[in-house]
Amino acid sequence: MADKKETAKPDKAAHAETPVEGGGEQEKAQSHKKINKMTLVEIDAKLNEIKSTQGGLRSRYAKQLFLRKKTLGN
Repeated sequence: MADKKETAKPDKAAHAETPVEGGGEQEKAQSHKKINKMTLVEIDAKLNEIKSTQGGLRSRYAKQLFLRKKTLGN
């Protein structure tokens, strides 16, 4: 029978210890907040941001923000 060569597998634990560049997790968490957890002020700010970046408020995300704003009260 043929001899099987053992290949060295990389250690997963050593790979997991490498730091993420610039702590991007905190920035991602702040920029992608769920609509249900937003306040009226945050919703208004996000609607203004969408209006300027997307050129309007016809997107599904904008419509969901409007619905959430309506449920929280003007």
